[in-house]
Amino acid sequence: MSVKSIVPAAVIGILLLALQTAGGAWNAEFDGYPDEAAQFVTGRMIWEYVSDLPSGSPIEWAKQYYLHYPKVGLGHWPPAYHVAEALWSFVFGSSRVSAIWLQWILGLASLTGLYAIARPRFPTAVTWAIVLFAMASPVFQQGLEQTMAELTCLLCSILFILASLQLFKHSDYLTNAAVAAVIVVAIAVKGTGVCLIGVPFLILSVAGQRTPWRIWWFLTATAGVLIILVFWLKGGNSIAYWSGMKTSFIWPVAALGGLLGWGFAGLAIFGLRRDPLAIVAACIILSSIVTSFALRAMNEPRHWIMVLPPLLLLAGYAVSTLPRWLAALLAGMAILLFPWRFYHQTPAGYADLIRQLHLPSRVLVSSGRGAIGEGGWVAEMSIAERYPASFVVRASKLLSESGWNGEHYLLLAPDTKAVEKILDEVAIDVVVLEAPRANFPTHHVLLASAMATSPSWKACGQTNNILAWCRIQPPRFLRKPLVMKFGGWQATEKFSRR
Repeated sequence: MSVKSIVPAAVIGILLLALQTAGGAWNAEFDGYPDEAAQFVTGRMIWEYVSDLPSGSPIEWAKQYYLHYPKVGLGHWPPAYHVAEALWSFVFGSSRVSAIWLQWILGLASLTGLYAIARPRFPTAVTWAIVLFAMASPVFQQGLEQTMAELTCLLCSILFILASLQLFKHSDYLTNAAVAAVIVVAIAVKGTGVCLIGVPFLILSVAGQRTPWRIWWFLTATAGVLIILVFWLKGGNSIAYWSGMKTSFIWPVAALGGLLGWGFAGLAIFGLRRDPLAIVAACIILSSIVTSFALRAMNEPRHWIMVLPPLLLLAGYAVSTLPRWLAALLAGMAILLFPWRFYHQTPAGYADLIRQLHLPSRVLVSSGRGAIGEGGWVAEMSIAERYPASFVVRASKLLSESGWNGEHYLLLAPDTKAVEKILDEVAIDVVVLEAPRANFPTHHVLLASAMATSPSWKACGQTNNILAWCRIQPPRFLRKPLVMKFGGWQATEKFSRR
């Protein structure tokens, strides 16, 4: 490998490290997005299960793990990213720092690949502009600083572009296998990978190749889709609901503008041409737009991250080939409409509060931010203990019921006495809750009131606006096993009543 090829990767790596440091990624606590904690805990669960082999039935083990750390998304999401997390943990350990290094590696591989694709085709300045705007996009920043699967999707997009370019040269078995493999991996990372299935057909149609299609690669990709769909169904999730395959859902194509702004989308149109890379980029964008009409769950910019490289590459063609005055005008508008944002996280204080508590314990956690706050605490607790020990119970699940996104909220404890009874029945030792403010859910406000007025509890820890209350009197009600439902399964605590 020459120095010329090493320098760009080194520069990109340093910039990514600086971005993570300035954004507080290393000290954050898995509360940057509602799904972040579940993505991390799921990978950690796989790592702990394999580390503890033979551990018995993986399903039963997962159920018991969920009782301890109820933020597992296996079955709700495809498994590839979580398996990658587990493999990474075997080498570098499982922690916040290790998880962020994994995101750094994924970001470095993605942007270095993007640079390698762009550099032979564009001037140096345009190539670096493509890389830097990709780095500055909000979806990339969040993916770099959160333990989420988006950067893995971005890397799949880069690999897919490289494999698809070979279709213009020859459609042989090796090329078809490479394209099929990337599609299957992309779907195994995230369901939005299905956007890539139609791309090879579009490419071969536009390229006008006369060689016979070897359709087996498509059958392989389809089999991969079916495997993932069966995996989801076995988890008890509704495919039609989670993928948004309902006409009542709004067509989410507007989320595409959140990647780089509509200025870059318009600039990309001027980059269309009969060039292999431009055709591949256009086909990815078109296939994603068409697929989103059926899979309407692509309602956030992060769901479109695989379209980020194609948009930038087409914009690069436009800037490089249009008359200078027109290129400058369109580029200026794109920069003006770019969704400028510096992503930054601050520690919530979960790790500091955990150090003030006696572990293992039976901890109830309640947050006015719902899944975000509770999930962050669950993730930090899982790190604090090498193997499942403490039971962490989410107040949003114990004292109320609701759907995955908080819909259909139902209060299970109508007053403070009912709250105390439930805490006694599941033998909660510690209650952790954010200081209640306006617009906090009813169960959280009732829990805070119960802690402040009950003689059975006293304050035993505090950090930032998060309080811990410890039990000082024994429970008055007969203990019941902790029961949690998730993904169509039910996990029941096993304990002796003696």
